[in-house]
Amino acid sequence: MRSDVSQIILLLIAVLVPLLLFKFKRHDLLLSWVCLTLFVQLFDTTILTNLPAGRIVGLMYLPVALKHFRHWVKYRPAQAWLLNYGYLLILGVLFGFLWPWPDSTMMRPFTLTAPGRTLVYSIRMISDISLTVYIAEQLRIPGRLYLLGRALVAGTSLSALAGLFTMFTGIDLVYLITDFEEQFLTAERAHGLSAEPRGLGLACAYGLMILLVGQRKLFRLWPLLVVVNLAGLFSTASTSALVLLTAGIVTGWVFFSNRTRGAILFLGLAAALLIFAASIFLPTQFNSAVQTIQARIDPSVKLNGIPPGTFGQEIAYRLDVFDASAMLFFLEEPFYALVGTGPGLVSLPASYHVPPGLYSAIWTPEVGVNSLPFHGILLEISNGGLLGVLLWIAQVILCWLALRHLANRQEDTRAMDEWSFAWAVFLIGTVFYVVQISISPVWSVMLGIGWAAVRLVRENEEQLVYALRRQARDAGYFNPALDRFR
Repeated sequence: MRSDVSQIILLLIAVLVPLLLFKFKRHDLLLSWVCLTLFVQLFDTTILTNLPAGRIVGLMYLPVALKHFRHWVKYRPAQAWLLNYGYLLILGVLFGFLWPWPDSTMMRPFTLTAPGRTLVYSIRMISDISLTVYIAEQLRIPGRLYLLGRALVAGTSLSALAGLFTMFTGIDLVYLITDFEEQFLTAERAHGLSAEPRGLGLACAYGLMILLVGQRKLFRLWPLLVVVNLAGLFSTASTSALVLLTAGIVTGWVFFSNRTRGAILFLGLAAALLIFAASIFLPTQFNSAVQTIQARIDPSVKLNGIPPGTFGQEIAYRLDVFDASAMLFFLEEPFYALVGTGPGLVSLPASYHVPPGLYSAIWTPEVGVNSLPFHGILLEISNGGLLGVLLWIAQVILCWLALRHLANRQEDTRAMDEWSFAWAVFLIGTVFYVVQISISPVWSVMLGIGWAAVRLVRENEEQLVYALRRQARDAGYFNPALDRFR
């Protein structure tokens, strides 16, 4: 009973805060709220379905977004998204209603059945793109990009501090505040203000990389925040978080400036010192973390007794159960890798393809898998097949080109620095999405950065053409009636 009351109170807060900020037109604070709650997930409720606080903002902004979308649809990234969404709706009708995927458990709640997932995921996509439009509108205002970066880091740092508090005290703040479910959390693995250690690790990886590219432009004490987020990441003992951070470091070293490379070296030194200190002063937690990571890197436990398979199967066996099940399904039914399974529907057929061994002992057909793949590209394939992946890649390329243009071709130095920061954050967000998606709408924020850049580049080009036409008309070289130069 107390759990239901806690969830209702948190939902009311998640609704009332943006409502008030919308009413008083404090969009700077609302932007900060969205970015903060991406990683402070206390306000993500599950009364009807999983509903992160950022998606509530997207739903609230939906009437305005629909009104403004006619202005956005002339830009190619929006056209690519609209085409992908239309295709997913067709797949949803086919595999969600006309020929729905069967339920191996025969007792899923409606929201997890084929029709229910089709409706929920389709609405979720509408909410996410509404949030993207809102973010893009806000980022057209100078200074908002740095505000976005500060809010993201504030959220990751708060969650990291909560994780360290849990590690040293054993007090689970998420359970204490939400009372959602009993967390059998030991002092060795923390999850901060997220639902699980993986979520805190992902948050800290984002915070670290944003700090490395933003540095003093975000916070004067950025080295201290690097240490906080790094300690928070280590407290999770999350292998996926370490993989994510490694991907971010490689991306930063290859694509970013020497200033960022110097910050990466500082990160490496801080990591070495933290690991050494933990081994001396926290030997129990340190040894437990090492064993946890080794167990996840070494697949021998979950592969024990499983006969060798094909190359694709051997890769799938080493993935998380949700990614592995989806991949094994596509290896068995490659047709659906080409056309897709519909919006958020892959877990239904994937429940029949859980890898043998440890996973199949836990996720039996009677239990099934309910989560979507965590790897972004596999998720895009699962939803929309080859077309969905190509349209996602098209959006990324178009946004990346626009961001690079703004980062390199600005007369205003401040604007150039700000869009250079935006380009770096977008690239990191893209790499992180490919490696590990988030339950919060982080990708909507990243896409909002790219859409804002695409629109600004187009507006700059249109202003330039208008200025040239006006000069030509004044000089007598342009005929407005014929809309061409002489």
